[in-house]
Amino acid sequence: MVDAATLLGNAAAVEFLRERGFAGPAVGFVLGSGWGHFVDSGEVTAACPYEEIPGFGRSTVAGHAGRLVRGRSGGHDFLAMQGRLHRYEGHPLRAIAATIDVLRGLGVRELVVTCAAGGVNPAYRVGDLVLVHDFVNFMLEDPLRGAGDVRGVQPRPSDRLVREAEAAAEAAAIPLRKGVLFSSKGPTYETPAEVRMVRTFGGDVVSMSTAPELTAAAALGMEAVGFACVTNMAPGVVPGRSVNHEEVIEVMEERKGRFSELLAAVLARFEAARHVAPRPSSRS
Repeated sequence: MVDAATLLGNAAAVEFLRERGFAGPAVGFVLGSGWGHFVDSGEVTAACPYEEIPGFGRSTVAGHAGRLVRGRSGGHDFLAMQGRLHRYEGHPLRAIAATIDVLRGLGVRELVVTCAAGGVNPAYRVGDLVLVHDFVNFMLEDPLRGAGDVRGVQPRPSDRLVREAEAAAEAAAIPLRKGVLFSSKGPTYETPAEVRMVRTFGGDVVSMSTAPELTAAAALGMEAVGFACVTNMAPGVVPGRSVNHEEVIEVMEERKGRFSELLAAVLARFEAARHVAPRPSSRS
């Protein structure tokens, strides 16, 4: 596990947020395009725009509120990034990884990373929710590069949290697919040829995020899992269909209630599991 200070390089952010009531045990969330409604459905106890946090960066993408929020949902504490930083906005992957280190410094040990994604698996449909049990980092760079000796890090979602997330969705009667996420830099959507490559590599959905946060969490000794919503079918999967960001936002807006329901169920399940048995010292 890499030392937190080595990866973060900016303890000022953690100290700044501790002084403003953000610290304490909580499940962490990175809320991608359209997922931010989860915060609004709960009780907000503290909120701060990213641009006010020392060295944190700024989110500029439509559908991302760009603030850190501490709150409660169903009586359970959460700490959420309502909007993320993207490589295509010009943020280095190390800076994206550092945001996860900030969450860890504030008390997060279990992390849920969410995103909008294009469907590559032809069996998927627009609106499907996908539990990310594995991923392919095709950003052609690693967010841990230069962060110290991280040769032993296996950057994959926690098997335990995958099981707990499946159980939470089943108990809430929320249909959930289970797939592999393929992450690229963006900002352009994929060509049909690239989509065929993604399928060959085993990807079920494709996004412009998520792999950096899951990788950072693994390096920091956190347990993490991901969710993607299929907001469109990737180019070439459905002949004649084009893709645009407005369509992505529209699909997410239509389904925001279901997303909030899923994340609330997952939060409650993670909290219940933590009190039933001690958290394992290593990821299964």
